[in-house]
Amino acid sequence: MKSLNKGKEELKRFRQQVMERTKEERLVIRRKARQSAKKWNRLIGMQHMFIGALVFGLITGVLSYSGVLEEADHWVSDGIYHMIARKQSNSYIRIISIDEKTVKKYGEYEEWSREKTAKLIRQLNQWEDNTPSVIGLDLDYSEEKDPKGDQALVEACSDYKNICFSAHAVLDENTKDGRQPQTAGQSAIGKPLETGVMGERRIEEIRKPFDQLFAQVTVGIANSTKDSEDGFVRGAFFSVQMGGAKIDSFATAIYKMHRDNRGKEYTIPKLEEDQSFQFTFSKRSQEYTTYSFVDVLEGRIDPTAFGDCIVLVGEFTEDMTFRVPNQRNTQMYELEMQANILEALLEQRTGQEASKGFMAVFFAFFMAMFFIATSYSSDKLTIVIALLMSVIQLFACWIVNLCGYYVNILVAIIMFTVITIYSMVVRYFAAIQNQYAMEGVFKKYVDENIITALGKDGRIEAHIGVVSKDIAVLFVDIRGFTSLSESLPPEQIVEILNAYLELVAQVIAKYQGTLDKFIGDAAMAVFNSPIDLEDYEFRAVCAALELCGKASNLNEMCKKEYGKQVTFGIGIQCGEAVIGNIGCEMRMDYTAIGDTVNTAARLEGAASSGQILISREMMQRLRGRIKTRFAGEYTLKGKRHAVPTYAVEGIIHAE
Repeated sequence: MKSLNKGKEELKRFRQQVMERTKEERLVIRRKARQSAKKWNRLIGMQHMFIGALVFGLITGVLSYSGVLEEADHWVSDGIYHMIARKQSNSYIRIISIDEKTVKKYGEYEEWSREKTAKLIRQLNQWEDNTPSVIGLDLDYSEEKDPKGDQALVEACSDYKNICFSAHAVLDENTKDGRQPQTAGQSAIGKPLETGVMGERRIEEIRKPFDQLFAQVTVGIANSTKDSEDGFVRGAFFSVQMGGAKIDSFATAIYKMHRDNRGKEYTIPKLEEDQSFQFTFSKRSQEYTTYSFVDVLEGRIDPTAFGDCIVLVGEFTEDMTFRVPNQRNTQMYELEMQANILEALLEQRTGQEASKGFMAVFFAFFMAMFFIATSYSSDKLTIVIALLMSVIQLFACWIVNLCGYYVNILVAIIMFTVITIYSMVVRYFAAIQNQYAMEGVFKKYVDENIITALGKDGRIEAHIGVVSKDIAVLFVDIRGFTSLSESLPPEQIVEILNAYLELVAQVIAKYQGTLDKFIGDAAMAVFNSPIDLEDYEFRAVCAALELCGKASNLNEMCKKEYGKQVTFGIGIQCGEAVIGNIGCEMRMDYTAIGDTVNTAARLEGAASSGQILISREMMQRLRGRIKTRFAGEYTLKGKRHAVPTYAVEGIIHAE
C-alpha cells in the first residue's frame, strides 16, 4: 500500500514536472520565433544593406559613365528640362518672317530693293519712346546691289543703334579632327579673309554685310549651332575664333546689345573649351509671336507691338531648318532657333553637360543612399522614400543646373525603380521565409491545422473569439503508466512518453484530426476543427483503432527494454462544443470546451486497457459502419444519470 501511494505521489510529481516543462516550452515559442526570424532577416541586415548599396552604386556609376543609355537619356532629360523651361517662358521676342505671303507680294527677298528693309527699320523705330530694344536681321547682305537701295539701308542703320545683322561662316566640313587651324590675318571680319575655327570645323570664309553697312551695325555669326551625336541641336557657340580674335554669334551679339541698351551687364554662360554651351529650348516651332513682313511694312501691324522687344527678321524657308529635341517630329526654322538660343541666354538656361565622371559619382551616391534608406522600411514606406528621394534628386539636379551644368537623369529614374522593386521583392520573400520559419517553430508546440487557421496574410495572428461547432473529440491515455513511473528513472519514462506521443501525433495527422494538447501521459484530439472535415466521426474512430493496433509495437519495445507493458485507453464523443482562442491577450489556447469534451475525457477514464469507449450518440451516427458491443452504463463525473457506453471492436464498412 505504501509502495502504491509512493508511486502515485511520484507520478503526480512527474506529471507536474511535465506540465511545468510544457509551460516553459510554450514561453520559449516567441523567443525561438524571433531567433528564427532573425535568421531570415539577414537578407536585409547590415551586411546585406552595405553590400547592396555598394553594388547598386557601382551599377549606377557604370551605367552613367559608359553612356550606354545616352540616347534614351537625352530623350527623357530633354523632355523634363524643356517642359520646365516652356512653363517658365515669358518671352518678349518677336519674329517678322519673310513668308510665302511676303514672297507672293514682293518676290524673293534677294531681288528686292534694300529700301524695303530700310523702310522696315524706320517704321519699327518711328516712336522714340517705344522702339525695339534690338532689331536682328538674319539676311544675307554680303554683296552690294543697287546703290540707291544700299544707301537707304546704310542711312537707316546709321540713324539707330539697335541694329544687328547676321554673318555666315563658310565651313570646311572635311576638317573635324579637333585641330585648330593656323590664323593668318589682322582682323576678325574683313578681307582678305583669314582662317578660323568653329568647334572642330575650320572656317574658310565669313560672309559679312557689305563694307558700308558693316561699318554701321553690329554683326554676329548666325550659323553657330552645335549638333549632338544623335543629330539634334542642343548647343550653340557663344563665339568663334577668327584671326586671333573672337567673333560673337548672332544670338550672343543681340543678347549683349539688349543688355547694354538696358544699362545692364551681360552674363557669360559656362562654356566648353570650344566656346560652346548647351541650352534649353523654351518654345516649339511656330510658338513665338510671328508677323508677316508685308503686313508690318504696309502698316497693318501697330509698331508699338514691338516696343522694348527683341525683333528678329528673316526667312522661313524649308532649307533652313533644324532637328530639335523638344519637337522631334518637326523641324524648326533657323530664325526660331535663334530666338530659342537668345531666350536661353536671357533667362540663363544655359550650361555645359556635366562630365561623365561627375555624373557617375553623383548618381552612384544617391542610389547607395536610397538603397540604405529603403533597407529597413516597409513596402508602403519604401514607396514614400522613393518619391522623397526622387524629389531630393531632382532638387539636386536643379542646383547643379543652376551652377551651369546639365545632368541626364534617365539612369537615376531607372535605378530608383529597380531598387524600389528589388527592396519590395526581397522583403516579400524574406517575409515568406520568416513565416515558414515561425511555422516550423510553432508546429513543435501547436497543431499544423491550428497554425493554418491562425495564419493570415503571411502572419500568425491570434484574437480572443470562439464559435460553436459540431466536432468529434478523442482522448487517449497510457494504461500502466503508474507502474512504469515507480520502477523506471525519469529519463527512461520521458523516452517512453515521447515515443507514445509521437505515435499519437502521427495517427491523428493521418486522419486529418487536430492534436489539441498533451496532458501528461494523455492526449486530446479534435476532428472537424479548425479544418472542416467530412465524416469526421468515422475518422476519429479509425484513428482510435489504429492507435490501439500500433500500441502493440510500443508494448513490445517496453517489454524488451524495460520489462513493462503499455496499452492505451481511448474515449470518443461527438456533439456541439465551443471552439476558438480562449484565454487573455497575454496568454491563450486554441482549444475546444464544453460537455462534449468533458464526456470524451470521462469515457477515456472509464476505458480499460486496449478499449475504445464511445457514447450512444456516437454509436448511432456510425450505426452499420462500425462493430460495437454494449459496455455498460457508467456514472460519469458531472452527469446526473448513468451514461450508456459502447466498446468499438472494428469497422464494418468504410466509405
